[in-house]
Amino acid sequence: MKSKLINFIIALSIVTSSVCPAQNYHLSPDPDEVEVPVGPKTTLTFPQVPDVPQSEPDIGEAISPMKRWQKAPFTGLLLSPGAIASIMYDLQSKEDLIAIEVKKETNRLKLLHNHELSVFRIRNESDKKIDKLRIEEQKKEIEKLDLQIKKERESRPDPLVWASIGAGAGVILTTLTAAIIASVSSK
Repeated sequence: MKSKLINFIIALSIVTSSVCPAQNYHLSPDPDEVEVPVGPKTTLTFPQVPDVPQSEPDIGEAISPMKRWQKAPFTGLLLSPGAIASIMYDLQSKEDLIAIEVKKETNRLKLLHNHELSVFRIRNESDKKIDKLRIEEQKKEIEKLDLQIKKERESRPDPLVWASIGAGAGVILTTLTAAIIASVSSK
């Protein structure tokens, strides 16, 4: 547990400048508080860090364990173990909230995807049925037209029959004409 606490303090000191643990410090809501981004959409609220005097050297990032009533080695923000625990709790709860939101959004997107997939499948099935009905209707129309063509062909007169009827009628007419001419000329 101590190593986790130390690792957290080190990580926190990287995120915020001039942080060291101290006794009996409680974070309180204040209009002068500063929000420090810790990750995407995650922020921690800290009191305003006092301005570092120009005469004080910049020590960079530092962790300085202190005892009560001990003079601070630099200007910065002191955190008690309770404040650190509160910050750790806030970070963990925000991570849990982020995980919950991610899971919620993932489930929403899965439901949306499944709905769109169902709609697509229903449309696809109905289009298949409609196309199948159209094809069957067109086949029936083709069969109907083929039957009409067949009836037309059967009802049409045969050209050989008509040619022979025409030739026979021509021979008969010619013979009658010749017979009439011969009978008229012999009289």
